[in-house]
Amino acid sequence: MPFLASSLFYAPSSLPISDTDQQLGTYQLIADSSSATDEANSKTIPTGYTVGIPVPPGLYHPRFDIQGWLTYEAEYDEKLLEPQNAHEQLNKESHASFQKLHDEWQSKPENERGEEPVYSVPNFTTPERKDPTTFWGEGLSDEAIKELTQKTEQQPSEADQLKQRIADLEVTLIQLMLGNTGK
Repeated sequence: MPFLASSLFYAPSSLPISDTDQQLGTYQLIADSSSATDEANSKTIPTGYTVGIPVPPGLYHPRFDIQGWLTYEAEYDEKLLEPQNAHEQLNKESHASFQKLHDEWQSKPENERGEEPVYSVPNFTTPERKDPTTFWGEGLSDEAIKELTQKTEQQPSEADQLKQRIADLEVTLIQLMLGNTGK
């Protein structure tokens, strides 16, 4: 998987999920070998993974479609086999042709040889890859996003809060000054 740098994190299955303080100390990074994964699955439960693909902007609670990514990678690998095999065949034919030309060149006397043949490697074009950031999606529902953005819009900014507090303090100060001078 050339683009995805991922690691699964496991926590022992005996710990309760809500006990995060204990879990933080017991997370293990398990390698992607089948024996380590089989061993980990028998004793632990997956608690998360890291992904080496940047998150596109605008997501409130990003979720990576790991299954979609793995499926895509398997399909891409299958699609890649045909051009790889064709390139290997072309490379073999090209090398055989070069070897024949080089052998003929070498068998001639030095004064009749001319330029030494040059081997040119055939080009290999890989199939186009899907943009990996498309596997990121929104983890929140539209209702949750709407609620979240409405809460943000309803709350005044820190600057507005400070302005209101200063105005309240000025009113209180004026009341105190008028109350003290009026007696």
